[in-house]
Amino acid sequence: MNSKIYLDEKVRQAHYQDLLHEAEKQRLLAQLPRDCRSISRYAAGRIGLLLLKLGTWLKQFEQSPIAHENHVIRLQ
Repeated sequence: MNSKIYLDEKVRQAHYQDLLHEAEKQRLLAQLPRDCRSISRYAAGRIGLLLLKLGTWLKQFEQSPIAHENHVIRLQ
């Protein structure tokens, strides 16, 4: 029976530490200036745009030999 009390106390302490950690994280996030958050959103948006452009370019590159197949000059 004593081990159950010990385990219950350990679980309670772990939960308390998790709550403290989460509260600290929220406190630190609240201290960040709004500009810092917008910079990360801006960076994420730019990376997304870059990936979209890259995907479009790769699709065009993939389709270009098929589209120009009739215009290929073959040397013998």
